[in-house]
Amino acid sequence: MFLTVHRPPQHGLICLLLALVGCPVLGAPFEIKVHDELIAEYQESAYEIETNLFQAPASQGLKTNVFQTRLEYGYGIAKNSEVGANIYLSNYNGVSYVNGGKLSYMYIPTHDEEGLWHYGVKNEINYIKDVGGTETTFYELTPILALQLQDWRFTINPSVDVVLNKYSSATFSPSAKVAYGLTHSLDIGMEYYADNLPNKSLYNVTQQPHTAYVVIDAKHNKSTFNFGVGKGVTTNSDNWVIKLIASLSFD
Repeated sequence: MFLTVHRPPQHGLICLLLALVGCPVLGAPFEIKVHDELIAEYQESAYEIETNLFQAPASQGLKTNVFQTRLEYGYGIAKNSEVGANIYLSNYNGVSYVNGGKLSYMYIPTHDEEGLWHYGVKNEINYIKDVGGTETTFYELTPILALQLQDWRFTINPSVDVVLNKYSSATFSPSAKVAYGLTHSLDIGMEYYADNLPNKSLYNVTQQPHTAYVVIDAKHNKSTFNFGVGKGVTTNSDNWVIKLIASLSFD
């Protein structure tokens, strides 16, 4: 499993919450990550620390940049399955907060690891208390689809978030990644997050947070590291985001 330092939990979660209560978007999610088929080995533990630092739009009125952290423990309950528990933390305006957490389950079917197609699915139950103090619980379904063409890998996560309240509102938060393998242990690529797209108004793209990242992925033994620098491409996006993800296995 992994230790991730960055999500950017994926703008999508906080954006979802704010969209539902009619407030402006507050910033990057605690998890900014395009999920792939990497899970904990059977009966082994995985640790992930994800951190990100971002500058919110001036309209948010924050006095400082926002630093966010996601801590995850994962365990392989079967050859193809992993369960995980996360906690979300943040610091801004000189104050530290505990912002909630999530429980997750990832399933990766057995398939040809050297083949063209790679796939799986991740399910999550999230509870978040956002920067504005709004508390929301929601379910997130993330299909994982990847295509490996020699040194190139294309991955998409067409995630859907469903708020667990009497309204049961659904939000589409897709993400994608293109990576090129420079060596067996070093990749370079781009990630794109188009978060908080309500299913009934997908056409209103300019009103949604969109962020593009240049990323570097490195591998060392069973550990992986992801570093990215992102820039918002719409007016409701963060000005910039820096993320670091370190996934470590101690088994």
